Amino acid sequence: MLARLLAFALLFASLAANAKEPWQIGHGPFLTASDVTAHNKFPQDMADIRALLTGDKPDWSAALVLFTYGKHFRAHSVARFADNYNGRLDTYLAAAAKHYGNASFQNAFLFAAIGDTGRFARQPAAVRIAALEAGMTALLFNYARYELGESERKAKAEKPNWSLENGSPKNWNEVFAFYYGLDGKHGAFEAVARLPNGEKLNTRILNALVRGQTELVAQKWAPEAAAELAASLDAASVALFRDALTKAASASEAELPVARARTAGFWLGAVDAVLRADPARAVTIDKAFSGAPNPAAIKAAAEALGTLPGE
Repeated sequence: MLARLLAFALLFASLAANAKEPWQIGHGPFLTASDVTAHNKFPQDMADIRALLTGDKPDWSAALVLFTYGKHFRAHSVARFADNYNGRLDTYLAAAAKHYGNASFQNAFLFAAIGDTGRFARQPAAVRIAALEAGMTALLFNYARYELGESERKAKAEKPNWSLENGSPKNWNEVFAFYYGLDGKHGAFEAVARLPNGEKLNTRILNALVRGQTELVAQKWAPEAAAELAASLDAASVALFRDALTKAASASEAELPVARARTAGFWLGAVDAVLRADPARAVTIDKAFSGAPNPAAIKAAAEALGTLPGE
C-alpha cells in the first residue's frame, strides 16, 4: 500500500510541478510515468527505411535488412511486430485476423511491397513505396492496440502486475511511445496531425491516456479510459484511411495506382475497427484493393466506409 501511494504521489507531484525526468516523454497533457524511451525510437526504423527508398535509386536490399532486423529498438523490427508479434495479434486484432485467415496479414502486405513479391510483384517502385510508407504508419495503430491489450491483460491477471517497469502502467505508456514517435515524428501522431481535424483526434487520444494513467498508477484498472482510448485509436485510424480513400477516388488514371497503394497501406490500421463495426463494409472496401486499379471500386469503397460509431 505504501509503495502504491508513493508512486501515485511522485507521479502527480511531477506533473503538477511540470517537472520532467530525463527518461520522461510527453505531449500536451500527457507525460509518461514509465521509461519507454527505447520503444519511442521504434518509428525511427520506419524513417530510415523511407530514407533508403528516396531518390532515383532506392536501396531495396538495405531497406529489407532494416525492415527484417530493425536497428533503433533492440530485438524489435517492423517485420517482427507485423508477423503476429508474440503470438497475440489474433487476440488484439481478432476481427482482422479472422477476416484474413491469420494474424500476420500486416507482414504479408508489407513484405510483398518491400520484397517485390505477391500482390506487388513487378509493380513500379512508386507503387511499392507508397504501400510500404502508409502501411508502416498504419502498423503503429495496431502496435498501440497491442499494448493497450497487454495493459489490460496484466491488470486483470490473477496476480495483477502494476509495476512501472514491466506492468500494466508500462504497457499503457508504450501506447503513447509507439503512437507518438520520436519527438512526435515518423509515426501515426504526425500523420494524423496533418488531417484537417488531426489536432482534435490526437488530443482525444492524449486525454484518454491521461485519464487511464491516473488510475493505473493507483493500481486500478481503468475500463472507461481504456474504452475511450480504443475508440479514439479507431477514430484516428479510420480518419487517416478515409482521407487517403477520398484522394484516391478523385485521382487521375495516371495517379490512381500510387494513390490506391497508399490507401491500401492505411487500410491495415483501420480494417479491424471497420470489421468490428460492420463486416459487410470491409468486404466492399477490400474489393477496391484486388486486381487492377478500378476507379468504380474505389468510389464504392468510399461510399461503403461512411461514418462509424464513435467517430
